[in-house]
Amino acid sequence: MPDKNNPDNKTTQAIILTEKERLRQNIYRPDIEKLRLFTKMLRTNALYKKAIVTHK
Repeated sequence: MPDKNNPDNKTTQAIILTEKERLRQNIYRPDIEKLRLFTKMLRTNALYKKAIVTHK
């Protein structure tokens, strides 16, 4: 029987947004924040393009 006083037993609902829901929320972000997120995405993409994956 689970212990009711144990905080780890609390059921937490994970919020998983679909792509469409996430885009609807992001529409209302301020323009400067959208610009910062976009430039961060561009920098991350450039980093991934330069990455070389080697494994054996």
